[in-house]
Amino acid sequence: MRVVIADSATNEGRRLADAIDRLLPTADVLLYLEPDDAVRGISEHRPDVVFVAPRVEPLDGADLIRQIVAIESLDATIVGLVDKPDPDASHRLIDAGAGVVAERPVDVLTLRTAFRQRAQGIPG
Repeated sequence: MRVVIADSATNEGRRLADAIDRLLPTADVLLYLEPDDAVRGISEHRPDVVFVAPRVEPLDGADLIRQIVAIESLDATIVGLVDKPDPDASHRLIDAGAGVVAERPVDVLTLRTAFRQRAQGIPG
């Protein structure tokens, strides 16, 4: 399974990558700190799951998700992240194209939910 994380906050992105690695050590995890790099990387690598932070400077997460879902023939689960429960932010992320909205830090249940939406799923 290939996973992309788009997050300008390097520590948050690495924490999420570590959590993914612990849950699914065979995953190929790519971390992008800038939105243009993320869109290019997603276009090139065609991940199964994409996690988008609340902000990937200078963009809001919803704005980046709109760019991601516009990538031709992309078949990925998009997870929009929020820092605290916020119905308005959640609605914006869903309207932009996120299939899942989760609060940071992402827990194992959220990871399992995102990965189980893919055909390969996860063990256990």
